[in-house]
Amino acid sequence: MLRTDQLSNEWKESLQHAQQEDSDIKPILEWMKASAPKPKWSDVSAMSSTTKSYWGLWDSLLIQDGVLCRKWENGRGDSCHLQMVVPKAKVPDVLQLYHSGCSGGHLGVKRTLLKIRERFYWVHCRDDVEDWCRKCTSCAAVKGPQIRSRGALKLYNVGAPWGRIAIDVAGPFPETESGNKYFMVVMDYFTKWPEVFAIPNQEASTVADKLVHEVFCRFGVPLEIHSDQGRNFESQIFQETCRVMGTQKTRTTSYHPQSDGMVERFNQTLESYLAKVVEKRQRDWDRHIQPFLLSYRSAVHESTSVTPAFANFGRELRLPADLITGIPPDAPRSITDYANDLRNKMNDIYEYVRQTGQQTSEKMKTRYDRKMNNKGFDEGSLVWLHNPVRSKGKSPKLQAKWDGPYRIVTRINDGTYRIQKGARGTPKIVHVDRLARYYGANNARDEHVSGGGSVARHY
Repeated sequence: MLRTDQLSNEWKESLQHAQQEDSDIKPILEWMKASAPKPKWSDVSAMSSTTKSYWGLWDSLLIQDGVLCRKWENGRGDSCHLQMVVPKAKVPDVLQLYHSGCSGGHLGVKRTLLKIRERFYWVHCRDDVEDWCRKCTSCAAVKGPQIRSRGALKLYNVGAPWGRIAIDVAGPFPETESGNKYFMVVMDYFTKWPEVFAIPNQEASTVADKLVHEVFCRFGVPLEIHSDQGRNFESQIFQETCRVMGTQKTRTTSYHPQSDGMVERFNQTLESYLAKVVEKRQRDWDRHIQPFLLSYRSAVHESTSVTPAFANFGRELRLPADLITGIPPDAPRSITDYANDLRNKMNDIYEYVRQTGQQTSEKMKTRYDRKMNNKGFDEGSLVWLHNPVRSKGKSPKLQAKWDGPYRIVTRINDGTYRIQKGARGTPKIVHVDRLARYYGANNARDEHVSGGGSVARHY
């Protein structure tokens, strides 16, 4: 049984004073100090619902050393201890001590609640603990929301080969004997034809050189290049290359792989293959890339229902296995007939790929939008930003992945927002999937938020 003489005199006096000043507890305390019998319902019917709740516990309440307490027994009836009744003004202090302080360890709702119930009692205790844990800035910055935001999927379909390409650089990997540490992926949105180049670094000059000499000179200059916001794609060299070639560059949203899902998914497939075939020292991965590309280009792609080779050239690639098993011979035709047939065949292929791609995109959007759980944020509201930035000398596992609070400055469209942290912060344009609602701050140091405003405690 917890005795109040174990408390510090300062806390004891503070609790006694807060109970006497609490409008909900004060009537109960006065009746009990006067050793009066349990009041009639008519005496409490006009009082608050909290006072009525304590009145319903009359037989379990007692005053010990001037502090109102509640006797609590477990379900088996073999254990009994006292819980101090906490007035409204002291609830934040208790929650701060047993969740945010050293005694709490920022544990979850269930553990915090059990720890508090061993010592204290007040009406709506569970609701207050849940609200406190949800508003804890430290917990929210590390854990983030239990259910991530998901906005509606936006479709972007392409109507012809090599009109729009995607670029990405993956790595670093173990340095190979040729001095390569990264691989650069260039992929056509229409045909799904991939080109992969092992490169020693990810500098803009290296990327631009591969892009011009290995892609543009072979397949022509695309109308649009889609890439991430890495420094190699934002540099002056890369931007100048795009300007001279007359192609437009678009960017993916940071930490939002759905905006460039095609090349991200290809990277996973390639990395999975390399993990199966590299040597133990992992220094020969660049020699396995081209054989993989032969297999990938000759395999039917799920979104187009044809192989990338067939969509790009109008014919299938001859594989090494075909030299063993043999393939049916083509009927002899004249050069003119072959050219006409190929032209008609390519037109049919392009139309088929466009129709198949549109149908696949619509099905994908339907499946994706079923889990859409965020209808957006109003301008001026406060949000968390998912921003897992890596810092030199710091472990990513010990860093908070959510930053905030930010204020919604402008709702650009259903999926994109302009946000700002503080009155002098640099505005950022982010996708709704990286945002989560900010519920407020529990700690005094976190109460002042962007724009000079404050978040009031709801107690």
